[in-house]
Parts: sequence; structure tokens; C-alpha cells
Amino acid sequence: MIDRRGHAGLISVVGGECTGKSTLVAALGAALPGAVVGEFLRQWVDEHDGRVPTASEQTAVMEAQHAAEVTALGQAERSGPAWVVSDSGPLMTATYSIQYYGDHSLLPRALKWSLSSRWVVWCQDDIEWTPDPQRDGSDARRASQQILADIFTRHPALPVLPVRGSLDDRIAAVLGAVGLRQRE
Repeated sequence: MIDRRGHAGLISVVGGECTGKSTLVAALGAALPGAVVGEFLRQWVDEHDGRVPTASEQTAVMEAQHAAEVTALGQAERSGPAWVVSDSGPLMTATYSIQYYGDHSLLPRALKWSLSSRWVVWCQDDIEWTPDPQRDGSDARRASQQILADIFTRHPALPVLPVRGSLDDRIAAVLGAVGLRQRE
């Protein structure tokens, strides 16, 4: 399960709201097995009584997500599972910063960090959108997906793996990409 470089591998899961990121991350954590890094943005909003980060707070959110990934990778390399699966990696914070604030300043760092991922798993929006207090709607999901599509088109070196279909289909796609088979 160690990647070809002999290090723990990062799988960063991205996608617009309600594309199945958190569900896929939890399932991959069990299937690989892998250490799971939760979505810092969701935690941040919960801790701030439902308020979303302002444009000036986005950098701290992105840095905290990245720091959690780095910590988990270090622990995995020392003694843990070979994989770290991150829910809504730094690229999502940069995407939201572009979408909601027109601010592209976080993108260069997010791209640099994403290049170190073994895979950037891009959840497609082929599942039904469902309401949640932290979601803005299906139009917001479409906007995020379009920004991600533009980023991936302009940066073909990113190790992007689009996934779609059922949860089992998505798990199988990721396990196949990392050279593992799904357990029956």
C-alpha cells in the first residue's frame, strides 16, 4: 500500500457541495485503509456559529487543512496506514475563494500542494443535491464544479481522477488507480 516512492500517499478529495466527498473519504479510509483528514472548513463554520469565513479568513482555513494533511502524512510515514485521505483539500478552499470572493490569490499555493498528492479525486455532480445548513444550493455546486474543471484544464500536470456513479463505483475507481482491488 505504500506508493511507488516509498512514502505515505495523499489522496485529496475535491468537488462542489453535495458531490459525495465526505462519504467517499470515510469509505476510502476504511477500504484502503487510510488515515482520514476531515474537512476543516466544515469544522470552522461549526465553531463560528454557522458563519462562513470572510475573504481574509480563507488563507487560514486553507493553511489549517494543509497542516492537518502534512501532520497525517508524517504520522502515516512513521507508523500508520500508507494512505491519507483528505476531505476537501486546499484546492477546494481556493475554489471557494474564487467562487465567492473573486479572489485567485490562494490558487498558486493550493496547486503546489495538490501536485504533491498521489491523486486529486474529483467527485462529479451526478448524485442528487440534498439540502444541508452549510450548503448554498445546486447552482453553487455547478459553479464550483465549473471552476474546478477550468483549473484542471489549465493545469494538466495535476494528478486528477474524476469519479462518478455509486459509492461502490467511486471506491472501485480510486482503489484501481492506487493499484488495489475492492474487497468483496
